[in-house]
Amino acid sequence: MKKISKVSVYCVLALALMFGLVAIPASAADHLDAPGLTAPGGDTRLDITDVYAFQSPSNPDNTVLIMGVNPLEGVLNDGTFHANAHYEFKIDSNGDAKEDLTYRVTFSAPKNSLQQEFKLQRLPAGKDGSTPAKAGSVLASGMTGSSVAIPGGGWITAGAYDDPFFFDLNGFLDLDFCNPGTNFFNGLDISAIVMEVPSASLGSNNIGVWALTALNDMQIDRMARPAINTVFIPNNVFEPAGSEPSQRNAFNAAKPRNDQRDFRGEVVDTLEIFYGAGSPTAQGLADFLLPDILTVDTSSAAGFPNGRGLADDVIDIELGLVTNGAVTTDCVANDSMFSSAFPYLAPAN
Repeated sequence: MKKISKVSVYCVLALALMFGLVAIPASAADHLDAPGLTAPGGDTRLDITDVYAFQSPSNPDNTVLIMGVNPLEGVLNDGTFHANAHYEFKIDSNGDAKEDLTYRVTFSAPKNSLQQEFKLQRLPAGKDGSTPAKAGSVLASGMTGSSVAIPGGGWITAGAYDDPFFFDLNGFLDLDFCNPGTNFFNGLDISAIVMEVPSASLGSNNIGVWALTALNDMQIDRMARPAINTVFIPNNVFEPAGSEPSQRNAFNAAKPRNDQRDFRGEVVDTLEIFYGAGSPTAQGLADFLLPDILTVDTSSAAGFPNGRGLADDVIDIELGLVTNGAVTTDCVANDSMFSSAFPYLAPAN
């Protein structure tokens, strides 16, 4: 009943984000960020909720990569992964916003108790910087809910977990943060892919990371930093009516290497609401926010904006950033019981 009671509120947010009814720059990370990911035309199994990349707390020589999908797992969907889709982590090892390495995870059709077999491939980039559609051998395989060792070091698993995102969504909808401040996502679940690999295998200590989902070789969703699409695309209430859904779908289908060219104007417009037209600060923040890639120094345990750790309060950081200090907190802290050992996420509720 706890989950069901929140569905109607969640849908209000989704509609507000889709159709531009929400003008204040805050959002539910990347949950249900575009109409291409929601019913009737979309599929929440392909909706990336959050992406995390951080130094392993159990082995500082390893890096952890986490991709969440299936917002409101078990309520809006059955918690399975799409059997015909690719779920991919992209790694840029030289700072040119193009992938040099891809970790691709695919799933079988659900079996008894909705279990699925998963397979992991490690794919080098093609000559044009893109990932080959078919290349590479299977690096590891197993069943959802189980942890599988990766040859050369590390682990991979996939399954249902507690949603690690924390945010006072009801306070946002009521325009009343910190009264007292309640995590809407407490008790809700997602599906997640969790990988841990030796940092040396990623090509550099300083890498860029993003995640995407693809169906029939068509990119459906992509994400790196939290809330880029939901906050900035489109940027504000002055956008032409009806432009929001198409722009958000376009952002999800785009490549990070083109973000400055295609979406810089949207980011600057939003920032100038708070920093003023022509503000050098708005221009500088647009350079930081785009391309939408998590930059990670794998030799450092520091959190966001160095990658993103599970307990990092990204909402407080980004509220202060995009509002020029007008709003600095939603008065909500992490309440998930994360583990210091793989797979680090809290168990599903």
